[in-house]
Amino acid sequence: MISVRDVEFELDSLTDIALRDRLIENAATILTTLKGSVPQDRAMGLAAEEIIGRNLVIAKGAYSIQAIEQIEQYEPRLTVVQISFRMQEQKIIPKVVLAYNGS
Repeated sequence: MISVRDVEFELDSLTDIALRDRLIENAATILTTLKGSVPQDRAMGLAAEEIIGRNLVIAKGAYSIQAIEQIEQYEPRLTVVQISFRMQEQKIIPKVVLAYNGS
């Protein structure tokens, strides 16, 4: 099972510390929110039904596509560079590597 709440983030661009913290916090909010749970914007977040309880290959693909689309839409200053997955205590933990595009 892919753990939507335990995502790891890495920002591989040079930015000042305050901006770096805000960008990672924004990305974390976007990628740990489930679609439909934000009253002001029901489209923000990941569609759990496409990820949780699915075949591992399908779940990883769905997570990756959604993560890229959500970051593009809700934090356009970032670009998803890479998404990898690792096992931890019977959970699959996504690691999202981001780059600051300078916008």
